[in-house]
Amino acid sequence: MKTIVPRLVLALGAVCAGCVTLTAQQQDKVAEVQRFADAATAAYRLSRIRVTIEPATNLGVGARYRQGNFYLNVRMLTAPSLTAIVAHELGHYVLGHEALVGIASQAEWQRAQELRELDANAAAVEILVRAAGLTEREALQTMIDYLRAAQRGVDAGGPIPSGHRAPVEEIADLLARFGDRR
Repeated sequence: MKTIVPRLVLALGAVCAGCVTLTAQQQDKVAEVQRFADAATAAYRLSRIRVTIEPATNLGVGARYRQGNFYLNVRMLTAPSLTAIVAHELGHYVLGHEALVGIASQAEWQRAQELRELDANAAAVEILVRAAGLTEREALQTMIDYLRAAQRGVDAGGPIPSGHRAPVEEIADLLARFGDRR
């Protein structure tokens, strides 16, 4: 019994480490995000992905996908780009993106990760069509609007997130893939 109690305390501490107290409005938004994620996984016949809300940080990370889990920064729940961010992260899941291993250099990792981010943007357009009911044109515009806002942040001195190209380059890639259907 003595060894069970410390393990239980550690387990509860690990579970609550990512706990965030949410307002009713935020809880509604999380439910909306989970419904979108559920629609996407159903459309692609994938296992359900759980949305976990993380505490606000100053690291500039709005969301991330890791090993079948989707983590969303609590600040993103009120972001105008929430739908695009969620679709992008779901793109990583749909494409089966897991940790890059066996890469010899930082430059090789950066290049490989940039390509994955570009692919996730393109998958996000498709996800917005299949799971959110947008037209391809509307979905493409949603992602471009999100990337334009990100570019404004970079132009104001903000960082380009690790593994990404400049947002303007990511826009160019989307337009090359889909043509200018805006």
